[in-house]
Amino acid sequence: MKTIFITGASSGIGKATAEYFAEKGWQVIATMRNLTKGEDLAKLPNVIIMPLDVTNSKQIHETCQEAISKYDIDVLFNNAGYGLMAPMEVATEEEIHQLFNTDVIGTMLVTQEFIPYFKKRESGTILTTTSLAGIIALPLDGVYGAAKRALTSMCESIYYELKPFNVAVKVMIPGGTHTPFQVPHKDVTGYEKASENQRKYLLDGNAQFPLADEAVEVIYTAATDGKDKIHYPTDRVCQKLYDQYMNTNIEDFKIDFYHLLFETEKH
Repeated sequence: MKTIFITGASSGIGKATAEYFAEKGWQVIATMRNLTKGEDLAKLPNVIIMPLDVTNSKQIHETCQEAISKYDIDVLFNNAGYGLMAPMEVATEEEIHQLFNTDVIGTMLVTQEFIPYFKKRESGTILTTTSLAGIIALPLDGVYGAAKRALTSMCESIYYELKPFNVAVKVMIPGGTHTPFQVPHKDVTGYEKASENQRKYLLDGNAQFPLADEAVEVIYTAATDGKDKIHYPTDRVCQKLYDQYMNTNIEDFKIDFYHLLFETEKH
């Protein structure tokens, strides 16, 4: 039986991933800050719930090492994180530190715990949830997008470090996903129209964002396909927007996107 270790498994993509892998016969180590939120997961066969606050470095070390010592782990899925949407000047220093501590530093510290383990066994896969906002810079996502771009860069760097040890490193890239994703600070003041147009762009003509079901199928594929591939947009809409961006000159995209957001005419 294969085993996956998931951070941020109490809701959204993390919880849906835990449920999906359990259904596929995997052993799932589902970690979260508040264990009461994992009571329903704990009732599923082959699911183990463990405490993990990724802003607590002591707990990161203790939980990861306990899991590594008890279970034969095949996949690490770094999923814990949350969002912040606001003009750059509005985000407070405390909010910036807290988001980076959770989304970036916590993920790096968890990854550090698993790297020696995977290198020693000469196998394993590291999956990390980033965001389309970490690929395409979006207004009001200056802090969140910077955090997710940092994670993308980390993954692309350790891809080279770990490939000689037969350890795969892959980036899971959601766009807009219909989940209870936490955005504790959301302020679009002065950018209301741009925010509305950005939402339309990410919806791509759909009434709502794709469900987490679509994302978990891609995550399962990434964990099992054996491909030497690093970027995995996690739904059809994100894949389309990702491909458009990657196939467009960045300077041309910048101009077109600006006019789309602010409904101005190109000259």
